[in-house]
Amino acid sequence: MPTLLFWNTNRRDLSKLAAALAHDVSADIVVMAECTAVFEDLMHAFNFGAGRVYQMDPWFPNRLVILSRYSRNSVTPVRDTPGISIRHYSPPIGSSFLLVAVHLPSKLHASEQDQVFSSARLAREIREAEGKVGHSRTIVLGDLNMNPFEPGVVAAGGLHAIMDRQIALQESRIVQGEKHLFFYNPMWSYLGDCRGATPGTYFYNNSSHVNFFWNLFDQILLRPSILHAFSNESVEVVTDIRKTNLLNSAGRPDSANFSDHLPIIAKLSEFEGGKVNDN
Repeated sequence: MPTLLFWNTNRRDLSKLAAALAHDVSADIVVMAECTAVFEDLMHAFNFGAGRVYQMDPWFPNRLVILSRYSRNSVTPVRDTPGISIRHYSPPIGSSFLLVAVHLPSKLHASEQDQVFSSARLAREIREAEGKVGHSRTIVLGDLNMNPFEPGVVAAGGLHAIMDRQIALQESRIVQGEKHLFFYNPMWSYLGDCRGATPGTYFYNNSSHVNFFWNLFDQILLRPSILHAFSNESVEVVTDIRKTNLLNSAGRPDSANFSDHLPIIAKLSEFEGGKVNDN
């Protein structure tokens, strides 16, 4: 039953808070972007009083920190490129799976066209990794720096991540004679405030004519082959950790004291093989 945690810590040392959250939800894998914590401090925070020991990813991925409670011989590096780290996990119970940890280029430094091309590159790397390990039990987790509705996320040549589980379970669709596999994106449900939660994971106000204010850059995407192990209620945007409020008085991420991004957690049940698109 892998439980996943992601947090873009905005170049702040939030080791203790991240560790507290990881312990509270029994996270098996923790991915952090923009993490500047000293290695020793990070490991002390995560393993102080912990039942199962966390280990740092030994391959030192670019721009990302990955900690796991799986044994070292249960994880295999598949690919590392700037902002993308792909790992193959083989837990003692259940089937193996691919984790694609990402921190894609920021809108501050990349145009929409740049982001679309980055998504297309990521999609190619995922397909190559799936071909290498022989299955498509794939989870994408991280800061896409795009909202779920943006072209790089939804386009067939990009991540092809859609909001409808039933359509996603059809595995793929043909566009201009080429087959494109689906991802399912449960994060669509977190856009807006109808759930009574924050309307996103990142807040940005500008003077442009088009201003979303709230954005949902931090996401988890799942291939159809593992959707039988996932329920939408198992995803959570976290706003407080042990009574420490991550929001400021305006109800936005408290970037002055913590991060400008909110963490997300997702829990999957144990999955054997894959029911759809399992090679």
